[in-house]
Amino acid sequence: MCGITGFVRPGDTSEVGSAERAALQGMNDAITHRGPDEDGFWTGNGVGLAMRRLSIIDVADSHQPQLGPSGKTVCVFNGEIYNFRDVRAELVALGHNLKTHGDTEILPHGYEAWGMEGLLQRLNGMFAFALWDGRTRELFLARDRLGIKPLHYGEFDGTWVFGSELKSLVRHPSVTREVDADALARYLVLEYVPSPRSIYRGIHKLEPGHYLKVGGQPQRYWSLNWRRDREDWPHAGTPLPRGDREADWIPPLSHMLREAVRARLVSEVPIGALLSGGVDSSATSALMKELVPDLRTFSIEFEEESFNEGSHSRAVAEHIGSQHTARVFTNDEFSGALETVRSVLDEPFADASILPTWFLSRMVKDEGVTVVLSGDGADELFAGYPTYFAHRLADGVGAVPGMKSLLPGLRRASRLLPSSYGNISFDYKLRRLLAGAGRSRVETHASFLGAFLEEEMRSVLNRDVLATVDDGAPFSELQAHFDEAIALGATEYEALTYVDLRTYMGDDILVKVDRASMACSLEVRVPFLDHRLVEMAARIPWELKLKGRISKHILKKAMAPRLPRGITTRAKKGFGIPVAQWLRGPWRNLLLDTLGSGGAAKTGWFDQRVVDGLIDDHLSGRQDRRKPLWTLLMFRLWEDGQWGPGAS
Repeated sequence: MCGITGFVRPGDTSEVGSAERAALQGMNDAITHRGPDEDGFWTGNGVGLAMRRLSIIDVADSHQPQLGPSGKTVCVFNGEIYNFRDVRAELVALGHNLKTHGDTEILPHGYEAWGMEGLLQRLNGMFAFALWDGRTRELFLARDRLGIKPLHYGEFDGTWVFGSELKSLVRHPSVTREVDADALARYLVLEYVPSPRSIYRGIHKLEPGHYLKVGGQPQRYWSLNWRRDREDWPHAGTPLPRGDREADWIPPLSHMLREAVRARLVSEVPIGALLSGGVDSSATSALMKELVPDLRTFSIEFEEESFNEGSHSRAVAEHIGSQHTARVFTNDEFSGALETVRSVLDEPFADASILPTWFLSRMVKDEGVTVVLSGDGADELFAGYPTYFAHRLADGVGAVPGMKSLLPGLRRASRLLPSSYGNISFDYKLRRLLAGAGRSRVETHASFLGAFLEEEMRSVLNRDVLATVDDGAPFSELQAHFDEAIALGATEYEALTYVDLRTYMGDDILVKVDRASMACSLEVRVPFLDHRLVEMAARIPWELKLKGRISKHILKKAMAPRLPRGITTRAKKGFGIPVAQWLRGPWRNLLLDTLGSGGAAKTGWFDQRVVDGLIDDHLSGRQDRRKPLWTLLMFRLWEDGQWGPGAS
């Protein structure tokens, strides 16, 4: 696990000067947390590559950058290739002389043997890498199929820069930092900036399953389809069932998930599991315990009962026999950590669960563990979010004759309900359901999860800013993913899971986990996002995923024999914190100091009167405005912070 960064000027064959070498050092220093064990640099004419290493596989060797057999191919790499031994054996059979026993060296050798497409098709892992071909003076950037590891790039006055995090790119002197109003509009609705955009104009995120030859356009090397035919199934080791009954799918699903866990156990440093007590992390931990007898599991607990899952995680740990470590974090600790955690983020990000994710990562690292497995990804694969069932309800509401004309009145009436600030309370769910009803499928979906509705986003932005926002904001990326899935055979509900996989998972959950864990020099591996398992899940009938009101039905059935009673039947809880309460309590002054008294309009983005109304609603208890206020607060904290515009 590492961080990578660098630059290239495709048409420049002059030697890199001392000033730019110093800039490359600064770019690499900005991501030291991603790899505190070692750094590495390589410069050629018009190009510079750098990396930071967190040593996990082939610790004594596998130093970077790594060269290919020609001596002209140079690679820096972030991530893990789980099947590297198989790829290595294939290269050795072709006559390649590999000098290490790690996964990095197979990349330049594999590129020279098979080309970029041939190499990428062979890899199973989470990765982002940069590869310089000195023979053709071409720089390639590549990212794993599901986007588990980040990679950003941009071009400024003929210089292309790239890096694992934005904070490395902005250290290059050619880079300018200008907030993209279109990206801001999307952030306000979604709580994150969707790929391929970043918050900065001119800097992009390389999308999952793509590679880029610098100077050209990103090329896709992997896509997902929902065809039900068995003939084109590429993973012969786990054949698909002949039928589509529940009993048909449980054996291959169980086998594929166990193999995904097994593949992610390769490590020369201590390894454990994150265990929240939900189905997903419990399934991962239970399967891992079968393969790691002395498994260590970790969780954190909260003082607020509606957010606390401690009893469930302890029950699972006792049932599977893991050595469990848990800690209760207090409200005061969370409040004190906000300043630390926001410095981890290099673009605005409003998923408050990054706070407990960071705490958990720090605790695990302090316990001497460097690698953990998590349960992220199962909700997107097996229809685990309550939003999918909410679509059924919204469809039912919309089908009632005359309902569309009644919706405005029902929405107003719902605001009269007393606000509860518990985790996913009934009044909150009802308001979001009514807010989404009557909109397009994608807009409805965004309204269930996001902070602002589109009309609310347009009202809170300053008029001059709004005039620069494109008409496609904020749903164009979501709609494109939805349309793509439909074209590849998905039903509308299945297409929504793909939207979540490509946006909410890729640009929220994975970003949260990557930044929080890597800030603590901890590697998190994600078995549910093994591309083989993702491809299998896409072929499982929808009725086996969301059965009546039961989400993740087939996964729960497959894992039930390994888990204690009640884990597969209890209500889902997110990994959240009581933001609504804290904005009225310990974070009240922060809210008022940052967004009140002209603070929201300070830099010209927002209409202060609209923001004041949101603050008054929330502090008076009239309405729960946690999501829009937290989203605005995190933008302003980012903007005023270390990596905001004008930061050094």
